[in-house]
Amino acid sequence: MRIFNKIWGFILIVLLTVLASPNKSFAQDYVTDQDFYDELEPYGTWVYNPDYGNVWVPDVEDGFQPYSTRGHWVMTSYGNTWVSDYDWGWAPFHYGRWTFDNYYGWMWVPGYEWAPAWVTWRQGGGYYGWAPLTPGFSIGMSFSNYDVPDYYWTCAPEAYIADPYIYNYYVPYSNRVTIIRRTTYINNTYVYNNRRYYSGPRVDDVRRVTGREVRVYNINNSRRPVSGGRSVRDNSLNIYRPAVRRIDNAKPSRVVDGNAYRRANPDGVIADRSRGINKDNVERLTRTARSEQPASNVVRVNNDKPESRASRRIERTQNRDANVNGGGVRNNNAADVRNNNDDNRRRAQRDLSEQQRQQREAQRQQADQNREVQRRQADQQQDQQRQQQAEQLRGRRDQQQTEAQRQQQLQQRQQQAEQQRQQREQQMQQQREAQRQQQAEQQRQQREQQMQQQREAQRQQQDQQRQQQAEQQRQQREQQMQQQREAQRQQQDQQRQQQAEQQRQQREQQVQQQREAQRQQQEQQRQQIQQQRESQRQQQQPRSEGGGGRGRRN
Repeated sequence: MRIFNKIWGFILIVLLTVLASPNKSFAQDYVTDQDFYDELEPYGTWVYNPDYGNVWVPDVEDGFQPYSTRGHWVMTSYGNTWVSDYDWGWAPFHYGRWTFDNYYGWMWVPGYEWAPAWVTWRQGGGYYGWAPLTPGFSIGMSFSNYDVPDYYWTCAPEAYIADPYIYNYYVPYSNRVTIIRRTTYINNTYVYNNRRYYSGPRVDDVRRVTGREVRVYNINNSRRPVSGGRSVRDNSLNIYRPAVRRIDNAKPSRVVDGNAYRRANPDGVIADRSRGINKDNVERLTRTARSEQPASNVVRVNNDKPESRASRRIERTQNRDANVNGGGVRNNNAADVRNNNDDNRRRAQRDLSEQQRQQREAQRQQADQNREVQRRQADQQQDQQRQQQAEQLRGRRDQQQTEAQRQQQLQQRQQQAEQQRQQREQQMQQQREAQRQQQAEQQRQQREQQMQQQREAQRQQQDQQRQQQAEQQRQQREQQMQQQREAQRQQQDQQRQQQAEQQRQQREQQVQQQREAQRQQQEQQRQQIQQQRESQRQQQQPRSEGGGGRGRRN
């Protein structure tokens, strides 16, 4: 019994290992940049660009534009997320950047950080606009230093931003420039894995402009690429978004030298803004890249490229199968040694275990089939919902057309009634016009008579005013002359006073001069008298001295 339990436990372990291994084989924690090269190669051509290195030129329909063709926006917990209908859409719309070349058209430059969409947003005038970010632009950079070309933008009315058929409401290119000039940038950002990106309009803003509830989907990590409507399930959006590990020697199996091919095919323009995509030139580029004997100066063949994810998956599967088989043999040998005397019972138990394993395998396959049926039913249901929505849309359009026709007929009847009414009014207007003219003539005569009376009254009033003005002017002149005479009189009085003052001063000066002359004359006379006295005194003094001498001699 103990041996049986050991065998049964070993079988369960093997079964669990076998059942669990396929799920692990699909688990993909990361990819390398080599996976970008290998998985996108069937859908386009890798071209070497001197500015960006290896870029991918997709093989797409005419009118293709990133984040515009074959896809729609879904609101998720990460913001506005682009859901592409292309099988290869998991990579170019969530990693890397896009740029437009005037020869090759839209080119994808590989990147290594995942985002719901690498775009920039604008809003205004009832419209949303979005455009792919070009290589070299960093989130947070000022838009004053970043000029997005007009033809990069896609515009749609705000009310349809969450509509899965939004491409039916895109604004024609001829009107985009006018709309973009009336909008401003939306700078809402979200951070994922320490990397910022523009998340676009917020869910509250979308609810407000659409006027209805907007579902916010949770993102589930898918183990394989999922495109289109199959990615949306209930409240979840399944997205394949592995981490990207860069390796040094990653390279496409074949790379077209962009400049060399352009020189060799000057008339081989893949796409330009005026003429769109040239499918013949696209096929020429594809044939050149995949030729068995390509020109070495145009196409570089890399036979030493690293293994991609697919080859690694095959190798892991082979190793796993070898390990499982080897382990089974070793354990079976051990079981044979331990149960050498009970072959029949061991064989019966093994058969029973095999039957149980087959039952479990059948149950698992049935569960897988049920899930596949459910998935198909869900796809059919979603397709039916899309068809119903499209039918409703067509019904609304038909109803709008019917309503437009009814309104047109109503307008025609209204126009006829309006014409009849206008005719009647015209006749009545003519009658009223005749009466009005007669009344107008009478009124004109009355007005002329009144105007004649008014002119006569005005003339008399003007004569009175002129007389009054003349009298006022005469009085003003007399007043001015009176003022002038008064001023002259005052001036003459001042002059007479000044002359009298001058004469008085002159007389006083003359009197002063006369007095000074008399004083000087008197002073001269006094001096003369004094001199005479002094002279007499001197004359008298010698005589007195002589008389004295004679007296002493006597």
